[in-house]
Amino acid sequence: MTNTINGTSKSGSSNTLSGSQSIITNDTLGKDDFLKLLIAQMQNQDPLNPTDNKDSIAQLAQFSSLEQMNNIATSMDALNKNMTFFSQQSSLIQGAAMIGKWVSGVDIDGKTILEGTVEAVKWLDGDPKLRILKEDGTVVDLEMGLITLVKEKTPEIIPPVNDESSDINEDTGAEEDKPVTEPELETV
Repeated sequence: MTNTINGTSKSGSSNTLSGSQSIITNDTLGKDDFLKLLIAQMQNQDPLNPTDNKDSIAQLAQFSSLEQMNNIATSMDALNKNMTFFSQQSSLIQGAAMIGKWVSGVDIDGKTILEGTVEAVKWLDGDPKLRILKEDGTVVDLEMGLITLVKEKTPEIIPPVNDESSDINEDTGAEEDKPVTEPELETV
């Protein structure tokens, strides 16, 4: 009696591969492949010396455990990718909240203090960087992790013009009341 499974035939104890069958290049076997092998093993076992049921059950349990571990690993990879994405987005949102704020931080050398107004946030070399406009007009990039202080940009206070022709009371700083006059109408 000869049984054939996926191009492999079993007759007695010799295995042959059909010449017209291609060799499977995938090195991993799935659950279906395992079950086919288990069925083939049961069908072709020696009736005088059958395999123990405990061995088959143990193999099936091992394969199920391996499959579950592979599924967990796949899920963990997907979770890791999502967490990385959310972490990057969170960093960009935090940086965007600093646009227009005055920041101070230490450069990567640990010695140079950088101060200025945040102009933009960008993702560079896997890390969020703040584009800082310094008071001297130069632009530098500063890693968000190196920031030591964030505060609202202090508005420039423009001193009032001391114009003698203005109607501002110097004691109170308020405008003085002017008499309201009727506009002159033109007669036609």
